[in-house]
Amino acid sequence: MSPVLKRVCSYLFLAWMLASTAIALVALLREFALPWLGVLLSAAAPLVNRVLPFDRGFSMNMKVKMPLVSLFVMLGVAWVLLTVPERSWPLWLVLGTLGSFLLDTYWASQDDGNV
Repeated sequence: MSPVLKRVCSYLFLAWMLASTAIALVALLREFALPWLGVLLSAAAPLVNRVLPFDRGFSMNMKVKMPLVSLFVMLGVAWVLLTVPERSWPLWLVLGTLGSFLLDTYWASQDDGNV
């Protein structure tokens, strides 16, 4: 795939993480609900790793990239799935977070070898 498309995907990933984190923070401040904590956990972990890298991507299994960030994202998704009472904004935000995290981590950040 083209490097331009991968760069666009990476920017969309960051925009989605910023929007999800901001929406979760506003929702938590307005009305405390448990699903928003999961959205905040899953969306803030990749952003914090971009600003202050705490996960260097080293793991015993070479197929797993960024194991600590993946742990926080999956914990946030599981938290939302366990606490959301019905289909609502937290569910859609966290599923978008999971999808964009997987696309950015395993597709957009890879080198093609053709470049």
